[in-house]
Amino acid sequence: MAGKRFTVRGRSIRWREGRYRQRGRRLQTRPLRPRPVLDTLIAIGVSLFAGGLVFCMALLLLGAHKVPLHFGYGAILGGVIACSFVFGPRDRPGLMVVGGLVVVWVLGTAVLYASRDQIVLRPHEHRSAAAGSAPRKAD
Repeated sequence: MAGKRFTVRGRSIRWREGRYRQRGRRLQTRPLRPRPVLDTLIAIGVSLFAGGLVFCMALLLLGAHKVPLHFGYGAILGGVIACSFVFGPRDRPGLMVVGGLVVVWVLGTAVLYASRDQIVLRPHEHRSAAAGSAPRKAD
């Protein structure tokens, strides 16, 4: 014989026995109920958490490359906002998170810019090993 053949030629391989109304029906789930209070709390928490992480990254940029803190914070969080708007969900909770991030971005950058003269990263008082063994000058 030439190979496996389906016994009934008029039917496709995916065809199933059963009533017509049950064959093509898929299980449909009900849409979720809107939860505005929970969505708002989650958006606030996620925005503050992301702002804290970006602040830590801006501190690293300040220490390693002497990038001003307000500039590093604003640039990194601006990129996070752009990526979350482009690649994130467009539903209500997703847009609430983006809105919270925008508020944290604007307020955080403004506070860091206003306090830029008070933020000073001093070098640590590390001495080299050779300096520790050399005799000190008497005052």
